[in-house]
Amino acid sequence: MVREVIVNGLADSESKIRVVSAYVVSKIAHDDFPEDWPNLLDILIAYLKSNSADSVHGAMRVLLEMVKQDISVQQLPQVGPVLLPELYRILTSDNIYSFRTRGRAVNIFSSCVEMLSTLREENPTLAEQYVGPLIPQWLEAFNSILSHHVQDNAEKATEEYGLKMDVVKCIRALSDEYPKFIIEALPKLFEPIWNDIYNLRDRYVQEFVSDSGDVAESFQDSDGNEIGFQSLLYTLFDFVVASSNKKSVRHLFVTPDGHTDFFEQLLYVLIIYMQITQEQAENWLADINQYVADEEEHTFSFNARVAAIDALSSLEETYPTAFFNALSKTAQRHITESNESRAAGNSDWWKIQEASLLAIGRVAEELVEAQNDEYRHVLFDLKGLFDNVVLEDMKATDFPFLQGRAFTFASEFAKVLPAEMASQYVAVAVNALQDPTSGVPVKISAFRALNNYSKYLDAQYVTPYQATIMELTCQLLPLTTEESLMLLLDTLGSSVKINKEVTAQYEQTLTSAVLDVWRRFPSDTIITSYVLDVFEEFAKNSLYYPALCTRSLPFIGEVFTTANTDPVILASAIDLLTALIHFGPSPLPNEFTEQMYPALMQLAWQIPDNEVLQSTQECLKQFLIKDSDHIIRWRDQSGKSGLDYVIHFVAKLLEPTGTESEALFVGDLIVTMIQKTGSSIAPVLPDLLNAVLVRLESTSYQPFIQSLVLIFAQLINSQQDSVFEFLSTTTINGKSGLDILMTHWVDNYESFSGYYTLKVSAIALSKVFLINDPRLQNMKVKGEIVVNPNAGIVTRSKSKKNPDQYTLIPLPMKIIKLLVADLGNSLPTAQGPQEDAESIGDEDGDWEDVGDDNGYSSRLDYNLLSDMLDNLGDDDDEENNPDLKNDPIYQADMKTYLIDFFRNCSAHNTNHFLEICQQLNEDERYILQTSVTPA
Repeated sequence: MVREVIVNGLADSESKIRVVSAYVVSKIAHDDFPEDWPNLLDILIAYLKSNSADSVHGAMRVLLEMVKQDISVQQLPQVGPVLLPELYRILTSDNIYSFRTRGRAVNIFSSCVEMLSTLREENPTLAEQYVGPLIPQWLEAFNSILSHHVQDNAEKATEEYGLKMDVVKCIRALSDEYPKFIIEALPKLFEPIWNDIYNLRDRYVQEFVSDSGDVAESFQDSDGNEIGFQSLLYTLFDFVVASSNKKSVRHLFVTPDGHTDFFEQLLYVLIIYMQITQEQAENWLADINQYVADEEEHTFSFNARVAAIDALSSLEETYPTAFFNALSKTAQRHITESNESRAAGNSDWWKIQEASLLAIGRVAEELVEAQNDEYRHVLFDLKGLFDNVVLEDMKATDFPFLQGRAFTFASEFAKVLPAEMASQYVAVAVNALQDPTSGVPVKISAFRALNNYSKYLDAQYVTPYQATIMELTCQLLPLTTEESLMLLLDTLGSSVKINKEVTAQYEQTLTSAVLDVWRRFPSDTIITSYVLDVFEEFAKNSLYYPALCTRSLPFIGEVFTTANTDPVILASAIDLLTALIHFGPSPLPNEFTEQMYPALMQLAWQIPDNEVLQSTQECLKQFLIKDSDHIIRWRDQSGKSGLDYVIHFVAKLLEPTGTESEALFVGDLIVTMIQKTGSSIAPVLPDLLNAVLVRLESTSYQPFIQSLVLIFAQLINSQQDSVFEFLSTTTINGKSGLDILMTHWVDNYESFSGYYTLKVSAIALSKVFLINDPRLQNMKVKGEIVVNPNAGIVTRSKSKKNPDQYTLIPLPMKIIKLLVADLGNSLPTAQGPQEDAESIGDEDGDWEDVGDDNGYSSRLDYNLLSDMLDNLGDDDDEENNPDLKNDPIYQADMKTYLIDFFRNCSAHNTNHFLEICQQLNEDERYILQTSVTPA
């Protein structure tokens, strides 16, 4: 009865009734369609055919939800032939239906196309049979919509923007799923989209950039989507960027001789949209934190300025050489025109110049790289830009945003500034900070510039100003908050690295200032993370370290012993202590173990908080790395040793009643304890490992599984026989420890992460394979997933009732499969024996990324996984352990290791290796054959 009544509301003359009825019908349909409401689709199609705008509106709202959630892939071939013609009729009936209703027709069509594409694996011709004949007429309709413009009605024009946005998104979906149907139409579709971007620029400047313009309004449609001028621009920019590397429009951007006039014009127009709007200028002057946040390279804000910058960056990646040559001419044109505008008395002349510097500055690193590449032939007059524009803009005190941009711009080229410029620019930035007449945007930009100079300029140019930079920063720290404070802390962290001797002379000022910031914002995890970064830089300075400890340890101790302190604050204080330990000497000064260690352990017992416990685990790990002998010798009043404290803490974390998150790093702590305490822990080690197995058996949380498995992986690498005997003779809930470990290990192996962790796990697993023991040979583990071809769309409820099924395979085979996959990941990208053609590109190749041609195409960087791991290892602090880089496992080249491993197994047929290889799939055999067989 409810269904019969509520469906009538879809045709009600009152729009609010239609909207709420559609909501309810969609909710009911989600559970009842099709089994309990088989005629719903017929009712909705009848509404679509009724020619009533009200009925169509109500039905479309329901259909949009149903296509997304309730109509299955299997039903679509039956539904599509009835539904799609009606959608097309509605789309093209512009005199009957609203822009929003027509937009919904486009959205439903897009969803149908995406769903049909999933059928291609099962039946490639079926999907194309339905989609292929329809696309040309839809594209023709799309072209008409994109070429049309509502005149003299701002509200209707904005509604039309919404329809155009839906159309452009649908074209993107078609291009992703059925590229060959778009090839011929793409240039024709590209034209009206580009025309809109080009023609709307004057309106954008008038309504948003000019200080005399009235800002156009945007509104939310009934689905909550933001519809407005800028929203349309985002969509158009995105389309142009996504299309730019497609062969059918490539000629618009580049020719064999270089970039095109169109490419220049596109960059010229994008920079116009990058100008600071009047609203932004007012907001930034009223809220300097907003200015800092919006102007970060990875800002969370989104507007036409940010969208245009993103588009510019993407075009640089696609056509790096052509981009810079086009940008050079574009920037020159803008700067010339801005100077002419200034001479004509236009008060906004500076905005396009600021936008031009922003555009170049955001790709500064890539520009320098391109100019240094003799094969790229990039012609960009940076020196002329600095001499004639940047230096002048640095003096533009009446235009603080332009002056600030000039400061930032110069610093973005800090790595390549000539010696005569370097000192001059640092001095100008410092003077701007000291000048009381400098506007706040200028001071903020000066700090950003000095941050870059401190990081990237040769120290000789910055050292004379280091003390001034540090003092000015410390003076302003108490006066700033939020984003501005983060910028100052980041700048301070960079400046203290310039010269250690100079920094040590200002320890009292620096440490006090940074601890005061921590005291002001102890529970702000973002601010305290910046404080911690600076604190770590202090601790790394051996000249600074003793005084830092004298000033900081009492401060941290006071936090530890203050009653009712927020656990977030306690965790942050523990992190400060960890930094002092990590970068301190070995052994540590006595006050660490005698005073801070017992205070830390008291916290760990008394505060059962996740963050406190996690921070404590890392802190104890650092204690053991730096001062394990002292920990072992230390005794409390009752005679308990420091090691007893750690063991009991670990045992508490491993109790089944605890949570995985609070014990997340216990594996690292246990491994460190075993490595650093040796025979001292031997008597309790079996009980400890038993507790680890109990927790491993009871958890399904992957990061925690990794932490626990790595304990045994490390032991297998160092004490294989004894740990194997322990695992074989230990039983937990009727399962052997060996079975528990290996099942969890191989099931989660591919989810492990971390440079050192991956190496430890792989090498240990290879050693397990080499063990000739029937308990391992006969063990069965999870193999490949069993695919049900008749399953249809798997919903959450279905997956709960019918969880994935897997084959069972012998453990040795699983180990080889995992290690072969590792080896495959370390090989160069290459086509395998039977790669799916679709993964390489459509047969026409039109939607492939543009290949290399005359230096005007994409930057294609193919790196080996092993190379990336090697690079990652240089900065990775996953193991804050000074012994780590001397560890043979850390230094191991995994590609070489695995090839040697497989060759040895093959030569000796270790544990039936050759028979296992015969059962591998084609890709796995291909990897082994191409890498293991000697050339």
